[in-house]
Amino acid sequence: MISAVFAATLVNAMQLSSTLTLSDTALVIAPQYCVVAEKGQACETAMHVRWQLPQAMPVCLRENERTLQCWQDQRQGQWQYKAKVQLPAIYSLTHAQTGELVVDTQLELQTMQSSRRRLRSVWSFF
Repeated sequence: MISAVFAATLVNAMQLSSTLTLSDTALVIAPQYCVVAEKGQACETAMHVRWQLPQAMPVCLRENERTLQCWQDQRQGQWQYKAKVQLPAIYSLTHAQTGELVVDTQLELQTMQSSRRRLRSVWSFF
């Protein structure tokens, strides 16, 4: 089930990135959501990242505050890696020399854990 959701998200993200024009700035991640069994649990997933800029520049891909990969004078690129995150992760492209934010996006975490069901009615006296 989860792999089918991942595959659909990956296909949608890659289709979206293939429709961008040369003047677009974009950062596309797949999957965009990660499902964990319980709140606070780490999400482990294979991340696929594609990016595009209107002009070539040195940029770095970051996950929250951690630098993952840098490119020198590129207009577009892609990268894959195995992510392990516990909180929603913000992926960003920053200028490699100035640190200025170019574009960002977020990996959302969702839990499968449902809230506990009440055993008694609210109006019960016992």
